[in-house]
Amino acid sequence: MTPRTTASHPDRRHGTEPAHDDSRPADQGSTPSDATSTPTDAPGTVQRGTPDAPLDLLCVGVGPFGLGLACLTDPLPDVRAAFLDAAPGFNWHPGLMFDDATLQVPFLADLVTMADPTSRFSFLQWLKETGELYPFYVRESFFPLRRDYNAYCRWAAQRVRGVRWGHRVTQVTRPTGEGPWRVTARARGVEHSWWARHLVVGTGTVPRTPGELSGVPDTTVHASEYLSRRETLVSEEHVTVIGSGQSAAEVFLDLLHTPGGPAVDWFTRSPRFYPMEYSKLSLELTSPDYLDHFRSLPEAERDRLNASQPQLHRGISDATIDAIHEALYVRRNDPDAPPVRLVAATELVDAWHEAGRTVLRWRNSENHHVRETVTDAVVAATGYLSAAPDWLAPVRDQLSLDTSGRLSPDRYHRASPDGTVHVLNHGEHTHALTAPDLGMGPLRNAHVLAHVTGRTPYITEDHTTFQSFGHVPQRHVAPAVGPDGAFETRALGRAFTLRPVDPDGDAALLHAWLSSPRAHAWGLVGADEQTISREYHRMTAADGEDAWIVSEHDRPLALLETYDPARSPLAAVWPVRDGDAGLHLFVAPTSRPVPGTTRAVMAAALNLLWSDPAVQRVLVEPDVRNERIRAINRWAGFREVGECHLAEKTASVSVVVRGDGPQDHVRTADTEASVAERAGVTR
Repeated sequence: MTPRTTASHPDRRHGTEPAHDDSRPADQGSTPSDATSTPTDAPGTVQRGTPDAPLDLLCVGVGPFGLGLACLTDPLPDVRAAFLDAAPGFNWHPGLMFDDATLQVPFLADLVTMADPTSRFSFLQWLKETGELYPFYVRESFFPLRRDYNAYCRWAAQRVRGVRWGHRVTQVTRPTGEGPWRVTARARGVEHSWWARHLVVGTGTVPRTPGELSGVPDTTVHASEYLSRRETLVSEEHVTVIGSGQSAAEVFLDLLHTPGGPAVDWFTRSPRFYPMEYSKLSLELTSPDYLDHFRSLPEAERDRLNASQPQLHRGISDATIDAIHEALYVRRNDPDAPPVRLVAATELVDAWHEAGRTVLRWRNSENHHVRETVTDAVVAATGYLSAAPDWLAPVRDQLSLDTSGRLSPDRYHRASPDGTVHVLNHGEHTHALTAPDLGMGPLRNAHVLAHVTGRTPYITEDHTTFQSFGHVPQRHVAPAVGPDGAFETRALGRAFTLRPVDPDGDAALLHAWLSSPRAHAWGLVGADEQTISREYHRMTAADGEDAWIVSEHDRPLALLETYDPARSPLAAVWPVRDGDAGLHLFVAPTSRPVPGTTRAVMAAALNLLWSDPAVQRVLVEPDVRNERIRAINRWAGFREVGECHLAEKTASVSVVVRGDGPQDHVRTADTEASVAERAGVTR
């Protein structure tokens, strides 16, 4: 279903700030408003935490993302949390609250539903409580009115626990350099300190006005203030709108529809007035799958990609474009209609006052012609700037920053080396379109709460798309295991059992094996048991990786890791083929070595992979300096086909093809493999 309105939300799916030519929306609830503030607690009941008993979570900034985090935190009784915002209450962009404007994101992308469809803070619950559910049902549109979304958020803000309006944060410190964060906030003229284990940055962006307009501030209005200044603007003789996003289009359309309104110019530096790209396959770019691909790219490539896809988040809805064209068509032969001009590919280069009016100088980016126009007011629909708030300055050295000095949250939105600072926005350079997308907000908040609580309070999805990004997919290796998940096999006259690793139950065993210098190739030397457990939790949850314990007579002998080479670092430097599977093998040291064990375990590992008919080749990539394991690999039938550079080694890429294996090579390679095995093979 599609919206039936003629004006759409200023941003297709990113619903915290309107997205325009030059920036995206952000999570901002700190706009002054006339909303009724959440009732304050009685004196002495506010829980601010202490250095010895800090809150679990403190979020600064209560826009849709911060409010959504509060709503998902609300039913968790063991989480002590507070949410601070300088505004007197929630009010979502009143300057662009046109009567018929809709969100262009479905109502399912509310504060909570994508993480918890049963939440009492859902949009459907608001409809039910306000008696609006049946009218919304009959309306048959997934897309709520913008004013209804605002009313819904205000309703949630009045009911959720822990939200404090009128609290302006002035400083964040960490007195000891570790431990809890101290947040200083001023409310009603009084300054208080709040203490928390985890700090969440939920603040949004600020309106961006081009520097070329700095000389004419008295005749310049940012689009975010349009409705509050509308009465003055429509009384002018001439108004110029700058920008090519949804907000610019809505302001332009409103001026066209105003009886007796001004003459209007609409300029954009974009090559044309782009429609919003809203196809289903394009919407899959707001997904965990695309996020994983995006994060694998170098910083410069991520910035280039973001700049090259304006139509995905800065264009105009088809409905609004149609409405504009219809308005222009209706007035085309009206001699009394004020003149209108639409000009693309033209950039503002200067502005000044002259004879009581404002002169704007433009340069066309295609023919480079320079032109001057005269106007009485300028509406700058030129987006928003994202920057770390000033109050983070004292702890900047404790934050994760990129080479440009921007906050650089990790995959799960943690922006400090110890993972105690979380970012709900300011992350498009690290999280692409998922950063400002309303529908991804609950997923992000679920990740934050999982880290804060150490458990999984809400189910999160890792894969949601039909298409793939950055790699050609293949089916996950599916060995022919038994009902218990184990694989039984015989190799070189010995019986082995291969079972999946239990990251918790096997943590002590894996720690004993992998933290020792002998296992240096695993990169876990010196790691504690908890770190190793976390790594194998990650692996068991990953798509394309598996870990197995190899046992003989119930005695663990080895660790086997199987992986999809197409999803591994190898894919960046080597042409992986359909049907390829990779393996890593660690044979544990023992005080009573049995000759031939390493070869037998390698054969058992290959039997596991060959039990899946889809596997046609097995790849290994040992360090070229490791002659011992290369000898074992040659015995097992692997053919060395080349070298490539991986993160910490130059690898000798070797392959063995189905039908070729150790049974065909025992006589020719047995001697060198035996020598290598006696010398001690670890990978």
